[in-house]
Amino acid sequence: MKKILIVLVFAICIAPIYSQSISGTVKNASKDVKLSLRTINKRAVKEISLQGNSFNTSDLEIREGFYKFRKDNNSVYVYLKPDYKLQINFDAKDFNKTVSFSGQGAEANNYLLTKKKLLKERWKNSESFYKEDETKYLSIIKSIDKELKTLLSQVNDASFKNNETINLRFNCLQNLYNYSVSAVSHTGKPVTPSTNFLKPLQELNYNDADLYDQYPSYKTLASDYWHDLLKKAKSFESMDAEFSKILTSQLFVDVIVDAYYRISDTPEKAKWYYQLIEKHVPNQSFVEKAKIKFDKLSTTAIGQKAPAFTFKDRNGKDVSLEDFKGKYVLIDIWATWCTPCLRELPYLKKIEKKYHGKNIAFIGLSVDNKTEYDLWQQTLKDKEMNGIQLFTDKAFESDFVSDFGVTSIPRFILISPEGKIVESHLTKPSNDKTHALLDKLLN
Repeated sequence: MKKILIVLVFAICIAPIYSQSISGTVKNASKDVKLSLRTINKRAVKEISLQGNSFNTSDLEIREGFYKFRKDNNSVYVYLKPDYKLQINFDAKDFNKTVSFSGQGAEANNYLLTKKKLLKERWKNSESFYKEDETKYLSIIKSIDKELKTLLSQVNDASFKNNETINLRFNCLQNLYNYSVSAVSHTGKPVTPSTNFLKPLQELNYNDADLYDQYPSYKTLASDYWHDLLKKAKSFESMDAEFSKILTSQLFVDVIVDAYYRISDTPEKAKWYYQLIEKHVPNQSFVEKAKIKFDKLSTTAIGQKAPAFTFKDRNGKDVSLEDFKGKYVLIDIWATWCTPCLRELPYLKKIEKKYHGKNIAFIGLSVDNKTEYDLWQQTLKDKEMNGIQLFTDKAFESDFVSDFGVTSIPRFILISPEGKIVESHLTKPSNDKTHALLDKLLN
């Protein structure tokens, strides 16, 4: 039955119910800009064509609810209703900072923009949150939730307010869930929350298809829950047993797709993720792609010679990996639109300062699309990102990035003075394990 479902969902479509439209103007538009409207589960609803510096989709036929408006790798949540005639305007060179809404439906969507900015500000030092005890952490997320509800109370749209109130509840639960998982990631120490702290999570159904399709925060929470169950598996058999408990077709597909990316992101369990795909996916083309990704791991395993690269630096000069032979090389793969990447920046700067003068070079490798080149240059200035900063030739499709199977960022790679791979998945600069390893190698 699941195999039938997965075939159906790969070809998912949304039944026509309403006819609304979105339109807008794009400053600094170019033929390279790609726009689309997607479900919260990232399924394409409509690819949007630019006509000069504007676009207009007058034939949308979708249900009321949350969606994603996407420009290249950047996206914002939007809320659409039958009577909305939403206008979206932005500068193609800096989508995140310039996107704005007007027209029918602007009130709800401007709330979502303000909410995004508020959350970014409140969580910019989130690493410190996970070092607090659960009582303090709980008070922090309650305080943020109160701010959001105050902001929402100013919106007049009743159905939107009702749906966003439910979404905010799942946002709080997601923060509860993140506490123990993120605390380990940021401190390296396991945390065991109290029974009372975990009770709301233990009572939640993580298999609800309707909630998964409707609410962004539930979608993220349920995805994390199932991904973590598979990640904790001690054998393929236990991984497969957990996976078999998924009853929601869309979630089933999303976890399978995630398993494809986990092949390269978690090499220690790559074989199990490949076996999961091989067992449950009837689409042989997808299985063959997973096999190629799995086989490729051997070429970037620890101890193998690192793939070569040559990319342009901020001044347009060619810089190659070969230029740093005789030194350790720590490569930070990032992008201007990647919030977790920017969050690691202060920690990376501390590491660079700590090991200044040691036998190591630090290289920032941007996987931004070429439409974000000017934004990349501006971000280097604004964030005072000195040192060696390179811009890849084809973003995620660049040979070096592709060879390492990079599917999520930030990603850190450590290469030896002999040009061999020391760590293909180096822990983040905010993790004490990174300092311990570099101390061992450089002191």
